[in-house]
Amino acid sequence: MRSKIFFNILTSPKSLFKKQITNGIYVQQIYRRWKNESHLPPIDFSNLQTMQDIKLKLSKIMGISGKYENEERGWLIEYLPKEQNELPPRSMNDSFDRAIVPLSTNLTLQNKYTTTFKSLRIGRLLEDMDLFAVWIVMKHICNPMQPPDVPTPYVVVTLLVDDVVINANRFPDKDLILSGQVTHVGKTSLEVTLWLEQFNDDKFERITRAHFVFVARDPTNTSSVMVNNLVPVGEREKNLMILSAKKNEDRKMARQNSILNKMPTPEEQSLIYDTFMKTVDRKEAIIGNKVLPENSVWMDDTMLETNILCHPEDRNLHNTVFGGYLMRVATELAFLVASAHSKTRVTLQAINSITFRKPVPIGSKLKLNGKVKLTFLSINYLS
Repeated sequence: MRSKIFFNILTSPKSLFKKQITNGIYVQQIYRRWKNESHLPPIDFSNLQTMQDIKLKLSKIMGISGKYENEERGWLIEYLPKEQNELPPRSMNDSFDRAIVPLSTNLTLQNKYTTTFKSLRIGRLLEDMDLFAVWIVMKHICNPMQPPDVPTPYVVVTLLVDDVVINANRFPDKDLILSGQVTHVGKTSLEVTLWLEQFNDDKFERITRAHFVFVARDPTNTSSVMVNNLVPVGEREKNLMILSAKKNEDRKMARQNSILNKMPTPEEQSLIYDTFMKTVDRKEAIIGNKVLPENSVWMDDTMLETNILCHPEDRNLHNTVFGGYLMRVATELAFLVASAHSKTRVTLQAINSITFRKPVPIGSKLKLNGKVKLTFLSINYLS
């Protein structure tokens, strides 16, 4: 599909996808995904830390043994700041880091990351990105009140993930390079921007970019705590901060305009009414006596459900279910729902937003259900 035609379809006033773009997935990102931008590697990546190294470092920072047991951390509260000005300001470069998933040399990892279509499992990528984003946050936090031989008093909780646009060109046998940095900070919250790339044809190609928002909590995970302020250094960091601040405002506006907080607009009410009228039997117009429009299915008929028992191996550093694991199982269920509905192979192209509302305890019986909420026509033009 030509990029201009694709852009026009998405931004048409009649496009049901336009609101999604306005609320988070920007046209520039989607255009880049189709343009498939690549660049030369800036440095030698042969000695990068692996994601396994990251996991071990985080365990050491948290002061946990790795065994499945409840470890008392309440005594660490005395090392937390009371005000943000007690913490030194940080720059984006202070938190920037890279890591590698060595798929090209590790057959065990290849098998874990490969789909039945010999592509990369997006769910596995989300797991790695969530863990790596926690590492970036821990690099940003600099707490003078914490003695060198004491574990961090901070607990970092994922609040949401958004603006994930995924390149279709991804390979299960080529190394993955993760990079990221903190790009926005409130008093107790932080935004991390991550990039995921693969080395292909002597160039790095972007697989995806995503934004993770975290909340810093006390050692008992019962209240929010202050984090270091972010001060930009140079024009690049200033521009990133401006973009991240705008995204933060967009998120607030989206919450305010939620159907739970605000009545539908006249345009939205009209759309609801038109949709309802398509299901009314005109010969016997009785409320509840519905008819299915031609070439349609009921939304509930697309629903699939799965049940999962949450085991200790799926836990995070705080002994609740790892958010990356929840994103993986949800993403793979979405794939099953879309495949069953379309009766053909589907590919994941974007994730608008994932929000975590409550922690999931280990041992929970987790019920997931998914259904198709929207379909739209994609038109292909031959050059």
